[in-house]
Amino acid sequence: MALYCVISPGGAPGATTTALGLALTWPREVVLAECDPAGRRVLPGFMAERLAQPPGPGLLGLAMVVQPDPTVAAATLNDYTIPLAEDGHARLLHGIRDPRHLPKLTALWQPLAETFAAAEVDVIADLGRVGGADTPFPLLAAADLIVMVLHRTLSQVDAAVPRLEVLRGALDHQVPVALCVVDDGAYKTTDVQRVLFGLPVLGELPHAAADARVLSDGAEPRLTFRTSLLVRGIDGLGRRMRKTVEERAFHSGARGGARGGARGGARGGVAVAPAGGGQ
Repeated sequence: MALYCVISPGGAPGATTTALGLALTWPREVVLAECDPAGRRVLPGFMAERLAQPPGPGLLGLAMVVQPDPTVAAATLNDYTIPLAEDGHARLLHGIRDPRHLPKLTALWQPLAETFAAAEVDVIADLGRVGGADTPFPLLAAADLIVMVLHRTLSQVDAAVPRLEVLRGALDHQVPVALCVVDDGAYKTTDVQRVLFGLPVLGELPHAAADARVLSDGAEPRLTFRTSLLVRGIDGLGRRMRKTVEERAFHSGARGGARGGARGGARGGVAVAPAGGGQ
């Protein structure tokens, strides 16, 4: 199946919220992998009630078994995840909690990338802010598509420029990169796109704080949450992400070509069902 990486320029643009929303609206089996070196966000947020139970080994546990054969580890990926939704089509591989564990992961990003690439389900990896020394570049290099989530503000665009330059240099344009723009800020999406190297914009999400808190903090959803502009926007983003990978090409504004096509077909229906209240 395919590996999708969701990244940010920093400054809490909503990358984790978007990645979680994508997993919950994904039409086939998917694993949301928290690979942000800054630590996990979903378990203490969207899935806060799950903290009353043992959360399982998560990313760190998987990292301990990916050598010497990532393919074998990929076959047991579900053993390290917990359900995100009641129907079980979306699962969470929760990230590290203790920053002291990060050094253990640094040397294992490459076999982890190979494990995700060999998985029989789609993997959406939330990497958080990229461009620094702790960026898991092997995951980015193995991705079928990278999407940066950012607001239409000067601070976010200014931060995104050097981080995208680092990304493009490290990957040598071999992995397609696209944008998801949150409707918050004084600049037009076309202006943001122009400054950010003409990268394609696959999604424009509303700045809907109340609905976003359902995903980020486990707030009680309103009755219309499943049909809200935010959920519909994330669902549309997911469709365009999958189409981009499946067609293995970007539109005329893209600066990178797709590495490979999708590695599997649809398996089920869409479900947005916060599991026990959550992030």
